[in-house]
Amino acid sequence: MRPEGTFIPERLAAQHCADLLRAPRQAVNPLAELALFGERLAELLGGRLGQLCPGAKAIVQAGEPAELQPNAANDRRAEPVVSSVIAAGPKEAMMISSLPQAMVLSLVDIALGGTGRDCAMSSPKLPMSGQLMFNRFEKILGDVLAEALELSDEDAIKFRNQAVGSSASQPFAGCKRTVLPIRIALAEAEPCELVFTFPGATIAALFANRSKAGNAAGSTSAATAQAIPTAEPFAGIPLPLRAILVDMAVPVSMLARLKPGMTIPVTVARSVPLLAGDQTIAHGTVGAVDDCNALQLTRLTSIKEN
Repeated sequence: MRPEGTFIPERLAAQHCADLLRAPRQAVNPLAELALFGERLAELLGGRLGQLCPGAKAIVQAGEPAELQPNAANDRRAEPVVSSVIAAGPKEAMMISSLPQAMVLSLVDIALGGTGRDCAMSSPKLPMSGQLMFNRFEKILGDVLAEALELSDEDAIKFRNQAVGSSASQPFAGCKRTVLPIRIALAEAEPCELVFTFPGATIAALFANRSKAGNAAGSTSAATAQAIPTAEPFAGIPLPLRAILVDMAVPVSMLARLKPGMTIPVTVARSVPLLAGDQTIAHGTVGAVDDCNALQLTRLTSIKEN
Protein backbone atom coordinates (compact mmCIF):
# COMPACT_ATOMS: atom_id res chain seq x y z
CA MET A 1 0.00 0.00 0.00
CA ARG A 2 1.39 3.37 -0.98
CA PRO A 3 -0.07 6.43 0.68
CA GLU A 4 -1.11 9.17 -1.71
CA GLY A 5 -0.18 11.92 0.74
CA THR A 6 1.44 12.63 4.04
CA PHE A 7 -0.75 12.02 7.04
CA ILE A 8 -0.39 14.74 9.68
CA PRO A 9 -2.29 14.22 12.94
CA GLU A 10 -4.26 17.14 14.26
CA ARG A 11 -3.14 16.46 17.82
CA LEU A 12 -1.35 13.95 20.01
CA ALA A 13 -3.68 11.03 20.52
CA ALA A 14 -2.30 9.79 23.81
CA GLN A 15 -2.84 11.82 26.95
CA HIS A 16 -1.08 10.71 30.08
CA CYS A 17 -2.43 10.58 33.59
CA ALA A 18 -2.12 13.94 35.36
CA ASP A 19 -0.75 12.22 38.47
CA LEU A 20 2.20 10.96 36.41
CA LEU A 21 2.89 14.30 34.78
CA ARG A 22 2.77 16.58 37.78
CA ALA A 23 5.99 17.63 39.42
CA PRO A 24 7.19 15.63 42.40
CA ARG A 25 5.57 16.91 45.58
CA GLN A 26 8.00 18.97 47.57
CA ALA A 27 8.46 17.53 51.02
CA VAL A 28 7.44 20.00 53.67
CA ASN A 29 10.23 20.74 56.16
CA PRO A 30 8.37 21.48 59.41
CA LEU A 31 11.35 23.15 61.07
CA ALA A 32 11.91 25.45 58.08
CA GLU A 33 8.22 26.38 57.99
CA LEU A 34 8.26 27.01 61.73
CA ALA A 35 11.39 29.15 61.49
CA LEU A 36 9.76 31.42 58.90
CA PHE A 37 6.64 31.62 61.02
CA GLY A 38 8.79 32.53 64.05
CA GLU A 39 10.48 35.40 62.23
CA ARG A 40 7.11 36.84 61.21
CA LEU A 41 5.70 36.34 64.69
CA ALA A 42 8.68 38.05 66.36
CA GLU A 43 8.41 41.02 64.01
CA LEU A 44 4.71 41.50 64.73
CA LEU A 45 4.99 40.92 68.46
CA GLY A 46 7.83 43.43 68.80
CA GLY A 47 5.64 46.13 67.33
CA ARG A 48 2.66 45.31 69.57
CA LEU A 49 4.39 45.10 72.97
CA GLY A 50 4.38 48.90 73.06
CA GLN A 51 0.64 48.70 73.75
CA LEU A 52 1.39 47.03 77.08
CA CYS A 53 4.35 49.18 78.07
CA PRO A 54 4.26 52.54 76.26
CA GLY A 55 7.72 54.00 75.73
CA ALA A 56 9.59 50.83 76.65
CA LYS A 57 12.12 49.53 74.12
CA ALA A 58 11.31 45.99 73.01
CA ILE A 59 13.60 43.62 71.11
CA VAL A 60 11.92 40.41 69.99
CA GLN A 61 13.83 37.72 68.10
CA ALA A 62 12.88 34.20 67.00
CA GLY A 63 15.12 31.36 68.08
CA GLU A 64 15.81 28.10 66.30
CA PRO A 65 12.90 25.63 66.45
CA ALA A 66 13.77 22.19 67.78
CA GLU A 67 12.16 18.78 67.98
CA LEU A 68 11.85 17.18 71.40
CA GLN A 69 11.34 13.53 72.20
CA PRO A 70 8.69 12.35 74.69
CA ASN A 71 9.41 13.23 78.33
CA ALA A 72 12.12 15.74 77.39
CA ALA A 73 11.90 19.08 79.20
CA ASN A 74 10.95 22.17 77.19
CA ASP A 75 13.30 24.34 79.21
CA ARG A 76 16.37 23.13 81.09
CA ARG A 77 15.87 25.91 83.65
CA ALA A 78 12.29 24.75 84.33
CA GLU A 79 11.37 28.21 85.62
CA PRO A 80 7.75 28.86 86.60
CA VAL A 81 5.70 29.99 83.63
CA VAL A 82 2.18 31.00 82.72
CA SER A 83 0.93 28.84 79.87
CA SER A 84 -2.00 29.22 77.49
CA VAL A 85 -3.59 26.40 75.55
CA ILE A 86 -4.35 27.77 72.08
CA ALA A 87 -6.54 26.40 69.26
CA ALA A 88 -5.64 27.91 65.88
CA GLY A 89 -7.44 27.89 62.55
CA PRO A 90 -10.60 26.12 61.36
CA LYS A 91 -9.13 22.75 62.34
CA GLU A 92 -8.35 24.10 65.83
CA ALA A 93 -4.74 22.94 65.74
CA MET A 94 -3.48 22.88 69.31
CA MET A 95 -0.37 24.60 70.70
CA ILE A 96 0.78 25.97 74.04
CA SER A 97 2.52 29.28 74.70
CA SER A 98 4.56 29.61 77.89
CA LEU A 99 5.75 32.94 79.28
CA PRO A 100 7.91 33.13 82.44
CA GLN A 101 6.00 34.46 85.44
CA ALA A 102 8.86 36.87 86.13
CA MET A 103 8.28 38.52 82.73
CA VAL A 104 4.58 38.97 83.53
CA LEU A 105 5.56 40.85 86.69
CA SER A 106 8.15 42.84 84.72
CA LEU A 107 5.41 43.93 82.30
CA VAL A 108 3.36 45.16 85.25
CA ASP A 109 6.35 47.00 86.75
CA ILE A 110 7.28 48.67 83.43
CA ALA A 111 3.68 49.67 82.77
CA LEU A 112 3.63 51.40 86.17
CA GLY A 113 6.84 53.30 85.41
CA GLY A 114 9.41 50.88 86.84
CA THR A 115 12.45 49.30 85.20
CA GLY A 116 11.18 45.73 85.17
CA ARG A 117 14.24 44.39 86.99
CA ASP A 118 14.28 41.92 89.88
CA CYS A 119 10.62 40.96 89.60
CA ALA A 120 10.65 37.60 91.34
CA MET A 121 7.56 35.66 92.34
CA SER A 122 6.80 35.75 96.05
CA SER A 123 4.05 33.12 95.78
CA PRO A 124 3.13 30.39 93.30
CA LYS A 125 0.06 32.33 92.23
CA LEU A 126 0.06 35.48 90.11
CA PRO A 127 -1.25 38.60 91.85
CA MET A 128 -4.36 40.22 90.44
CA SER A 129 -2.27 42.84 88.61
CA GLY A 130 -0.20 40.08 86.98
CA GLN A 131 -3.30 38.15 85.93
CA LEU A 132 -4.84 41.24 84.34
CA MET A 133 -1.59 42.01 82.53
CA PHE A 134 -1.32 38.45 81.23
CA ASN A 135 -4.89 38.62 79.94
CA ARG A 136 -3.94 41.71 77.95
CA PHE A 137 -0.83 39.92 76.69
CA GLU A 138 -2.98 36.99 75.54
CA LYS A 139 -5.21 39.35 73.54
CA ILE A 140 -2.21 40.82 71.74
CA LEU A 141 -0.71 37.36 71.22
CA GLY A 142 -3.95 36.13 69.64
CA ASP A 143 -4.01 39.02 67.16
CA VAL A 144 -0.35 38.48 66.29
CA LEU A 145 -0.79 34.73 65.79
CA ALA A 146 -3.80 35.26 63.52
CA GLU A 147 -1.83 37.72 61.37
CA ALA A 148 1.30 35.56 61.24
CA LEU A 149 -0.76 32.51 60.24
CA GLU A 150 -2.79 34.59 57.75
CA LEU A 151 -6.09 33.73 59.43
CA SER A 152 -8.83 36.27 58.73
CA ASP A 153 -11.63 34.86 60.92
CA GLU A 154 -12.12 36.78 64.16
CA ASP A 155 -12.41 33.49 66.06
CA ALA A 156 -9.41 31.90 64.32
CA ILE A 157 -7.37 31.94 67.55
CA LYS A 158 -9.04 30.60 70.69
CA PHE A 159 -7.52 30.46 74.17
CA ARG A 160 -8.78 27.36 75.95
CA ASN A 161 -7.33 27.72 79.44
CA GLN A 162 -4.32 28.90 81.46
CA ALA A 163 -1.91 27.03 83.71
CA VAL A 164 0.44 28.58 86.27
CA GLY A 165 3.48 27.12 88.00
CA SER A 166 6.54 25.04 87.24
CA SER A 167 4.41 22.11 86.03
CA ALA A 168 3.10 24.30 83.23
CA SER A 169 6.56 24.29 81.64
CA GLN A 170 6.05 20.67 80.48
CA PRO A 171 3.18 20.79 77.96
CA PHE A 172 2.65 17.73 75.77
CA ALA A 173 5.43 16.04 77.77
CA GLY A 174 4.29 12.57 76.82
CA CYS A 175 4.56 13.00 73.03
CA LYS A 176 7.06 14.06 70.43
CA ARG A 177 6.78 17.80 69.88
CA THR A 178 8.40 20.85 68.38
CA VAL A 179 9.24 24.01 70.31
CA LEU A 180 9.76 27.53 69.01
CA PRO A 181 11.46 30.01 71.37
CA ILE A 182 10.82 33.74 70.99
CA ARG A 183 13.38 35.84 72.90
CA ILE A 184 11.98 39.02 74.45
CA ALA A 185 14.14 41.82 75.83
CA LEU A 186 11.98 44.61 77.24
CA ALA A 187 13.37 47.79 78.81
CA GLU A 188 15.80 46.80 81.60
CA ALA A 189 14.09 43.53 82.46
CA GLU A 190 16.02 40.28 82.29
CA PRO A 191 15.56 38.83 78.76
CA CYS A 192 13.27 35.81 78.67
CA GLU A 193 11.84 33.34 76.20
CA LEU A 194 8.23 32.98 75.18
CA VAL A 195 8.11 29.32 74.14
CA PHE A 196 5.55 27.82 71.76
CA THR A 197 5.07 24.07 71.91
CA PHE A 198 3.49 22.16 69.01
CA PRO A 199 2.62 18.45 68.98
CA GLY A 200 3.56 16.74 65.72
CA ALA A 201 0.12 16.95 64.09
CA THR A 202 -0.20 20.68 64.74
CA ILE A 203 2.65 21.67 62.43
CA ALA A 204 1.06 19.83 59.49
CA ALA A 205 -2.37 21.33 60.20
CA LEU A 206 -1.04 24.88 60.45
CA PHE A 207 1.28 24.95 57.46
CA ALA A 208 -0.08 22.36 54.99
CA ASN A 209 -2.31 24.79 53.06
CA ARG A 210 0.35 27.50 52.98
CA SER A 211 2.92 25.01 51.65
CA LYS A 212 0.57 23.87 48.89
CA ALA A 213 -0.14 27.44 47.88
CA GLY A 214 3.54 28.30 47.90
CA ASN A 215 4.45 25.32 45.70
CA ALA A 216 1.50 25.72 43.30
CA ALA A 217 3.25 27.95 40.76
CA GLY A 218 6.45 25.91 40.77
CA SER A 219 4.60 22.63 40.49
CA THR A 220 2.54 23.88 37.56
CA SER A 221 5.54 25.04 35.56
CA ALA A 222 7.48 21.86 36.31
CA ALA A 223 4.56 19.68 35.30
CA THR A 224 4.15 21.61 32.06
CA ALA A 225 7.80 21.08 31.22
CA GLN A 226 7.51 17.31 31.76
CA ALA A 227 4.17 16.81 29.99
CA ILE A 228 5.73 15.91 26.61
CA PRO A 229 5.08 12.34 25.42
CA THR A 230 7.99 12.49 22.97
CA ALA A 231 10.50 13.18 25.77
CA GLU A 232 11.72 11.11 28.66
CA PRO A 233 10.63 9.56 30.91
CA PHE A 234 7.60 8.63 28.77
CA ALA A 235 9.23 8.33 25.34
CA GLY A 236 10.88 5.00 26.12
CA ILE A 237 7.84 3.28 27.65
CA PRO A 238 6.73 0.35 25.40
CA LEU A 239 3.02 0.60 24.70
CA PRO A 240 1.37 -2.50 23.12
CA LEU A 241 -1.17 -1.74 20.40
CA ARG A 242 -3.73 -4.03 18.76
CA ALA A 243 -5.89 -3.67 15.67
CA ILE A 244 -9.24 -5.45 15.60
CA LEU A 245 -9.69 -6.78 12.07
CA VAL A 246 -12.84 -8.78 12.74
CA ASP A 247 -15.38 -8.42 15.50
CA MET A 248 -18.16 -10.94 14.94
CA ALA A 249 -20.83 -12.80 16.87
CA VAL A 250 -21.63 -16.49 16.23
CA PRO A 251 -24.22 -18.71 17.89
CA VAL A 252 -23.20 -21.30 20.46
CA SER A 253 -24.46 -24.09 18.17
CA MET A 254 -21.93 -23.10 15.50
CA LEU A 255 -19.11 -22.99 18.06
CA ALA A 256 -20.04 -26.53 19.10
CA ARG A 257 -19.61 -27.77 15.49
CA LEU A 258 -16.19 -26.19 14.91
CA LYS A 259 -13.57 -28.60 13.47
CA PRO A 260 -10.11 -28.16 11.97
CA GLY A 261 -10.38 -27.35 8.27
CA MET A 262 -13.72 -25.55 8.49
CA THR A 263 -13.93 -22.16 6.81
CA ILE A 264 -15.71 -19.24 8.42
CA PRO A 265 -16.40 -16.32 6.07
CA VAL A 266 -15.45 -12.97 7.59
CA THR A 267 -15.66 -9.43 6.39
CA VAL A 268 -12.90 -7.02 7.35
CA ALA A 269 -14.32 -3.63 8.16
CA ARG A 270 -13.29 -0.72 5.97
CA SER A 271 -12.30 1.19 9.10
CA VAL A 272 -10.25 -0.91 11.52
CA PRO A 273 -9.87 0.40 15.09
CA LEU A 274 -6.41 0.65 16.66
CA LEU A 275 -6.41 0.27 20.45
CA ALA A 276 -4.00 0.94 23.27
CA GLY A 277 -5.35 -1.21 26.06
CA ASP A 278 -9.10 -0.55 26.00
CA GLN A 279 -8.71 2.92 24.52
CA THR A 280 -9.34 3.43 20.80
CA ILE A 281 -6.69 5.87 19.60
CA ALA A 282 -7.13 5.72 15.81
CA HIS A 283 -8.84 4.09 12.81
CA GLY A 284 -7.29 2.86 9.57
CA THR A 285 -7.53 0.62 6.54
CA VAL A 286 -5.78 -2.73 6.08
CA GLY A 287 -3.28 -3.21 3.26
CA ALA A 288 0.27 -4.39 2.56
CA VAL A 289 3.65 -2.68 2.47
CA ASP A 290 6.76 -4.56 1.30
CA ASP A 291 4.94 -7.92 1.49
CA CYS A 292 3.87 -7.21 5.07
CA ASN A 293 0.41 -6.54 6.36
CA ALA A 294 -0.02 -2.91 7.36
CA LEU A 295 -2.55 -0.50 8.74
CA GLN A 296 -2.79 2.94 7.16
CA LEU A 297 -4.20 5.43 9.68
CA THR A 298 -7.07 7.47 8.38
CA ARG A 299 -8.34 9.15 11.55
CA LEU A 300 -7.12 9.82 15.08
CA THR A 301 -9.59 9.52 17.92
CA SER A 302 -9.79 12.10 20.66
CA ILE A 303 -10.68 11.21 24.25
CA LYS A 304 -14.06 12.95 23.90
CA GLU A 305 -15.09 10.39 21.26
CA ASN A 306 -14.49 7.42 23.60
